[in-house]
Amino acid sequence: MAEDNKMTNEVRKDLMGRYVVVTAGRSARPHDPGHIAQKPQKTQPIEKCFFCPGNEHMTPPEIDRIERGGKWEIRVFPNKFPAFNAGSPKAYGRHEVIVEMPDHQATLSELSEENLFDYLSMLARRLSDAKKDQKLLYTSIFKNEGKAAGASLEHSHTQLVGMPFVPPYVAKIAKKAKAFRKLAAKKKLCWAENADFVALCPKTARFHYGTCIMPREPVNSIDSLPEKKMRSLAAMLKTVLSTIDAAGEFSPYNIVFHNAPHAGGEFPFHVEILPRTSIWAGFELGTEVVMVSEVPEESVKLLRKFVKNKQ
Repeated sequence: MAEDNKMTNEVRKDLMGRYVVVTAGRSARPHDPGHIAQKPQKTQPIEKCFFCPGNEHMTPPEIDRIERGGKWEIRVFPNKFPAFNAGSPKAYGRHEVIVEMPDHQATLSELSEENLFDYLSMLARRLSDAKKDQKLLYTSIFKNEGKAAGASLEHSHTQLVGMPFVPPYVAKIAKKAKAFRKLAAKKKLCWAENADFVALCPKTARFHYGTCIMPREPVNSIDSLPEKKMRSLAAMLKTVLSTIDAAGEFSPYNIVFHNAPHAGGEFPFHVEILPRTSIWAGFELGTEVVMVSEVPEESVKLLRKFVKNKQ
């Protein structure tokens, strides 16, 4: 058995120069695409939740919203404990919270495509607003779902952080723009697609079911998408999140919206979903090399089965 594992292990290097060690050791585990995943219940009392309807007074003053039927669907307000803020001379910037839904128990994958279109449109709107501040050079948009993924509050929400510098990692992505865009054409890695976007598991995915949603045609940032393609992205996000939730038993995850720096230039806009199916330990933290116990190619095959089963 030890010899078999040794033969199946493989060191891989991604576009950013990061290393992962993958193994087929667990790829033979049984998976049932027909199994109905059980969503974990959130336990915080609604009356104590900062983000639930009726508790709007518990957050900083609202700065943006989208309504449906006379009630708020999405709310935006400054983070109560910001990492960057306009009053900080050494960490100037903005830090916003986007509450994507009023339902305390719901997850992003349970929203309709229309709701997801509103959500994505709000992200684009907030990014465009951040770009008006000449002091800000980059805006990070990300979502932490679940405690293991870094969420301090269980009601679903997304964060936007505008900062006065371009992170080195983002600058590195910009330099690899053409290579990133070539990934969208790799059919073997793709497990879902529509007219404008593809969803794929990179061969160097750092987590099981790790997926990138990539546009078929070059796009720099989410605020550059016309309405038709924004709706197409909403449909793809619905497919990807609902499939990963089903396959991964609603495991915690991070979503990162990779947008261009405010100065523009060639950049490969994409959405990265990182299911937190494993915990990084001393090896990963000490070497920046990630051990992956599931082969990404097997994840692609399995996710295709889940998508087919849903159709």
